Amino acid sequence: MRALIPALQSYDWGDSTMIPSMLGLPATGEPVAEAWWGAHPNSPAMTGGEDDLTGLDAVIAADPIGTLGPDVAEAFGGRLPYLLKVLAIAKPLSLQVHPNPEQAATGFAREEDLGIARDVPERTFKDASAKPELVVALTPMVVLTGFRPVEDLRADLALLDDGGARVLEGVLDDADDDEDAISEYVDTCLRGLNAMPVLVSLKAAVAAGRGSDAMHAAADALDAHPGDPGALVALAMNVVRLEPGQASFTDAGIVHSYQSGLGLEIMANSDNVIRAGLTSKPIDLGQLLYLAHTVPSEPDLPAVDIEGPVTHFATLTRDFSLSFLRRGAIVAQPGPRIVLALEGTTTVVAAGRTALLGAGESVFIAHSEGSAAIETAGLAAVASVPRR
Repeated sequence: MRALIPALQSYDWGDSTMIPSMLGLPATGEPVAEAWWGAHPNSPAMTGGEDDLTGLDAVIAADPIGTLGPDVAEAFGGRLPYLLKVLAIAKPLSLQVHPNPEQAATGFAREEDLGIARDVPERTFKDASAKPELVVALTPMVVLTGFRPVEDLRADLALLDDGGARVLEGVLDDADDDEDAISEYVDTCLRGLNAMPVLVSLKAAVAAGRGSDAMHAAADALDAHPGDPGALVALAMNVVRLEPGQASFTDAGIVHSYQSGLGLEIMANSDNVIRAGLTSKPIDLGQLLYLAHTVPSEPDLPAVDIEGPVTHFATLTRDFSLSFLRRGAIVAQPGPRIVLALEGTTTVVAAGRTALLGAGESVFIAHSEGSAAIETAGLAAVASVPRR
């Protein structure tokens, strides 16, 4: 077992206190948006002593079969296939979408051939991997995910007292089908519409108590990103309000944006994000519309399997598996596992060694260490790879 030190990310949408409090670190007043427990080469978790810290990616690269197991090492090219994060969201994240495996591989190869450095803002595909992701709320969270029915969007636009809203209604009316309607609406909002009067009307409607939950979420996004037409895209999206322990899954092609709260996220080990609004970072509207699924759809709220103290969040992805253990004990089967204590104390025993974890502490358990006994007096998260 190896104790892990997470890599911290200071994006401007992050909260300044939640993650430091969780990790027992002093708050500096600067945002701490994410903590990463994983082996992404851009920002790996560290392990070892103060004088000989090593990235988890390097540990795995030195012995991929021992750390990952032969099946996982072969299937994922010797890389840990998942990345575990905590997100502390003080203001809405960018509207974004992730590619599927084929799109990621093609886009990455194209940018490699063009010689675009991987660490520059102009780079779209940072790696060759897809990025399905699952977020579990640790506090109440607001999530925008996928597009809602066109008739519901049209009803909100009808409440806005501006000619631009009439233009957007016409875009919806002139489309051949709902998929085309949403695609044209997004394109018009972000490229072809003088959005400011519509945004002013949206704020006025919400202040008067009118509109749906989506309109109120769009107004909140606008408060955080003044003048950003991405708020009109948010108006077209499903709003999901998660209570602690509830989860939302985002597959390739689903436009989404986390709006607020503290969440535990597990995803494929990728940093491929294509943005289109609610951000100061570079956006790529053409790429977003190429990748996005614009057919209105219900949010993907995964089934929860509960067996004794274990809650397992069911998804079909081959990249990761996530379970919560609350006030109980389990035996985790061999594989590349990360155990993160979220509340109270957690004890982990593997290969004759014992680790006692306080809240915010974690360990990586290699496949070669066999089964691991995990017991918690509070709440712990166990990340691994689905058994093949």
